[in-house]
Amino acid sequence: MSVQGKKVVRMGGQRAVRNSCVSPKALYARPMALRNLYTDAGSVIRRGQQEARMAAAAAAAAEQPENSR
Repeated sequence: MSVQGKKVVRMGGQRAVRNSCVSPKALYARPMALRNLYTDAGSVIRRGQQEARMAAAAAAAAEQPENSR
């Protein structure tokens, strides 16, 4: 059996050692990507809620008879 990489795992799940170097760019880019994802998702949700409110208001206005004198 060959060993690849620098990952060492002891039996029993006691300890896992990874000797991998994470670049500062990766530490910055990953949270920024998640932030952009959640910002976009929030925009979509807010837009959907706004459209639902407008549709509900239009439906309520259509149901009520006009009071004209």
